Amino acid sequence: MTGIDKKETSSKAEKQKEKEQKKRLKALQKEKKRAALKSYPTVSLTKNALWYAGFFVFAFLFTQALRSPLSSVLFLFAMLLPPILFLYALTAIAFVSDSNTVEAETVQKETPLSYELMLANNGVLPYPYMEADLRYPAKDGVHCDTKRVGFSLAPMGTYRIRDRAVFHYRGGYEIGICDVYAYDMLRLFRIRMRRDNLRPVFVMPRRHVVTMEGLGAASEINTTEVRNLRGSDRTELTEIREYQIGDGLRDIHWKLSSKTQDFMVKHYGMNACRSMCFLPDLGAHYTDPMEKGLYEEDINLCAADAVIEMTIARMLSALRSENNVCTLLWYDRRAVWNSTTAAEGINTQQDILGKSRGTDVQTAVKTGAFRERLGYFSEVMYNTLDFERAYSSFATAPLHDPAYCAASLGRFMIEGEGVSYDIVTSHLDETLIAQMQESIRDYSTAVLNGGVHVYCYDPARKIIDPQTRAAHRDEMERITAQLRSVGIDVVIFDSMEMFREG
Repeated sequence: MTGIDKKETSSKAEKQKEKEQKKRLKALQKEKKRAALKSYPTVSLTKNALWYAGFFVFAFLFTQALRSPLSSVLFLFAMLLPPILFLYALTAIAFVSDSNTVEAETVQKETPLSYELMLANNGVLPYPYMEADLRYPAKDGVHCDTKRVGFSLAPMGTYRIRDRAVFHYRGGYEIGICDVYAYDMLRLFRIRMRRDNLRPVFVMPRRHVVTMEGLGAASEINTTEVRNLRGSDRTELTEIREYQIGDGLRDIHWKLSSKTQDFMVKHYGMNACRSMCFLPDLGAHYTDPMEKGLYEEDINLCAADAVIEMTIARMLSALRSENNVCTLLWYDRRAVWNSTTAAEGINTQQDILGKSRGTDVQTAVKTGAFRERLGYFSEVMYNTLDFERAYSSFATAPLHDPAYCAASLGRFMIEGEGVSYDIVTSHLDETLIAQMQESIRDYSTAVLNGGVHVYCYDPARKIIDPQTRAAHRDEMERITAQLRSVGIDVVIFDSMEMFREG
């Protein structure tokens, strides 16, 4: 085959691929239009009202043409029937009730959850034409769909949906009844009854256990001079010395420094401990704006779950060991950014869960509305009880703009001396390297002491397009080699099934 033939063959293949992509895009757009539910006003007319208007005109002309008292009966009937039907439809507001029962508000992913949605007619009038917008888990277990269902209610009758759902990804979901629509016998009028009877369901990640000596265990670093980040036991002032790089501002002896014209630092004796900082990356890195079918729809959810579960596994292993202080930092659009202090926050777990109610992770991924300036959360943990306090907010953290690199969170550490860093991500690129060099205090010292580790989940199995998958793997290999060449430990994993749950 000549070079010209090869070019013609490749051009034909590209054209064919473009046609397939256009067809796929049109099919997706049609599906979205079909899935979109039109919201009607409180009182509205249906298409049947147009037909009835024609009948009303016919009755009027028929009465005028005959000019007979008997013929006016048809006109009176046509004129009085709509108000009667309208009042009949309005009675549904008083007699139709709803209930929403969910087995639990919090459930671990892959655990069955039972729920029941019920609409009841508490009156003696039948309602043969009813509709309801119900929000319940989709069959794929990835998100909740809002669907409009039609049903009828006999006098004192009920309509139930009872099922069990299994969620494959952690996050916040909603199950319940949004709107109920009542129609009259001829379907001329539509009465909308706003219910908003939605129950939040928080799906938590699984808790895996990995030993510190196992996957990419942190190397031993000098712990004799390591300080606790918060609430450390500063029992005795051992010495006053000159300021060194890495010393905290709160240790500076300001009075003595003003006399000596040099910064002097107070050094306290304290219990030796190892300080570990965990920086999880929950960015939605795998976007397909042109909807070319490059990735599976749930790739970002799958990657975020793996990042969170690996972070939890590492933290639990560290906290169950002795003398470990763990600091967890993550970007979160639920946090309120304070431009003055560059910090953040929602104070209590109840506030966090309250603000996350109604947030569907899948919706956040699809909309891509992450361009607001994110805040961050910071949690310091000394034992597993502290972990339980922070677990709920971290486990339900939503995805965010991938422009916010997890490594940049290192600049928010109060102190950088003797700290080991665990960066958990699902995407390796040049931004990660740049942010590590710019943001992590004492970066070079931490690398020399084996205190920087990168754990990367590889979602290659969720990449559909072969060319995109090959480019992704090449980039992963290149960045991995670059990190390892400077002494940074990099661990690649593609599943959490290798660890036991604990």
